[in-house]
Amino acid sequence: MASRPGGFLVHTLIFAGFLAAALAVFSLFGGAEVAGGNVVLRAQRGSSYPLVPPPAAALETAPFDFAGEGPSEGLPKNVIIILGDGMGIGAVSAASHLLSPPGVPLTMERAPVVGLMHTWAADILATDSAAAATAMATGYKTDKGVIGLLPDGRAVKTLFEAARAAGFATAIVTTSGLGDATPGGFLAHVTSRDDYDQVLAQVLDSGTDILIGGDWSGKSKAMREPAYRDVLENAATRGAASGITVVHDMQGLETATPPLIALFPPRPDMPLQHGPPLVETSARALEILDNSGTPFIALIESEVTDEAAHSNDMEAMLVAMSELDDAVAMVLDRYSARNDTLVLVIADHETGGPHLLEGEFEGGRVVVRWAHEYHSSQLVPVFAFGPGSTAFSGVFDNTRFGVRIARLLDLEDFPQLADSQQN
Repeated sequence: MASRPGGFLVHTLIFAGFLAAALAVFSLFGGAEVAGGNVVLRAQRGSSYPLVPPPAAALETAPFDFAGEGPSEGLPKNVIIILGDGMGIGAVSAASHLLSPPGVPLTMERAPVVGLMHTWAADILATDSAAAATAMATGYKTDKGVIGLLPDGRAVKTLFEAARAAGFATAIVTTSGLGDATPGGFLAHVTSRDDYDQVLAQVLDSGTDILIGGDWSGKSKAMREPAYRDVLENAATRGAASGITVVHDMQGLETATPPLIALFPPRPDMPLQHGPPLVETSARALEILDNSGTPFIALIESEVTDEAAHSNDMEAMLVAMSELDDAVAMVLDRYSARNDTLVLVIADHETGGPHLLEGEFEGGRVVVRWAHEYHSSQLVPVFAFGPGSTAFSGVFDNTRFGVRIARLLDLEDFPQLADSQQN
């Protein structure tokens, strides 16, 4: 007897639904795999545990006594922060073993001082770039998605604002858009990172001497907003009114003088990443800063690392880590002999949970696993070079990061809580 039309499809869908449900149950309660016929679905082990929130005192004020956060030895003239967005221990380990043979370390791994940093936000363990950048840049926890404000809306001074007030030159170089959460966390005060127009406008108006990043024309959520497009389209006019040079390519950047803003278009096949390799843009920024003769603080960020981890794409991750480590090597080649510049290689949070399994050397193959496609609460690495580096050893909270830099540079009134709320 002939089967009813569509019967096979119905049975297939039912079977697929059963496997999906079984996989979800096994994943939640610790199962490793679900087999159905010739199909084997593997799941990461996981379960749900009770969680106690942080004490209220940790959220009402900066959660540590900063009085003792002074330099342990040596004082830097300059500070360079190199940030791999989403670069957890797993990403560093994978790059270390796969970009070159085991035993041949990345440049960042040669750091004489290494620390580990907690990243939790005020409202959630697994933070995002907005809350993490805010914590590092201000010394205060905030909620996920918030930039430069406490959960109650009060503004907090950023490390870059304190540095500018003390006469330091400042620079941010990123592969991401200048309206993204990491630049925003160091320069802006906005209720939500999704208010792209406000973040970009405040970053452009921040008084930062050098801003190099992307126009985010490939980010549809931003470009759908007329207000964001207006800020972007009027960047040159806005800059000219303040004496700022605005360029859109490396040729323009090579001849521009500060204050300057470089708004690069997206990279080919990478709509959310921008500009030439990070080593080129950051080298130009540092050349300008050195020529000024002024003490400076600079942030150099790769967003490519986070994008690759969210996609669970190890090949893209290795390309991103290679680009980042090339920038680290350039910075150390430039400053290590001078002994006046503290270099910190860090991450804002961990993404994806990459790890390597097996890897018999004779076979020449290794198994790559990803734990998830999201952010986690794992500790992230801190690699420190130069004067003041010993202040970043051990395990510490991300709220201590910017404060330790401020103490080394003798910046006053930091951390500092504003008296009024930000609208």
